[in-house]
Amino acid sequence: MSELVASVIATIVTIPLLGWYIIYITTVKISKNKSKSIRRASDWTTLLFMVAVYFIMSEIWSQSFLWIILAIFFFISLVVTWMQWSVSGDIQTKKLFRGIWRFNFLAFVIIYLLLSGYGLIVRIFS
Repeated sequence: MSELVASVIATIVTIPLLGWYIIYITTVKISKNKSKSIRRASDWTTLLFMVAVYFIMSEIWSQSFLWIILAIFFFISLVVTWMQWSVSGDIQTKKLFRGIWRFNFLAFVIIYLLLSGYGLIVRIFS
């Protein structure tokens, strides 16, 4: 039983799109609201995409790039904070953290897809 749980967790971390889809389907069945379900699934799987990007980068280049992932996260945080401050003149922390988290989701999904494609191409031709 513990091997099954470990396999499911490893699959979801390795393929975060599957984790996103599972959370999306589950929340749609519970809430009957598709737009809220998309946001919830995105919020809950942001960390999965960050971990997946870390493992893909370490697999492709055989070294740790945790500092790059943290730098991307903090850079996005700075940009979103500056944007909210320049637009509204005030910083609303709940709205700020939600914006940072969702923008990081978008950035890491794009990075995940690009690195997955790059990794496939590199493995095919080497």
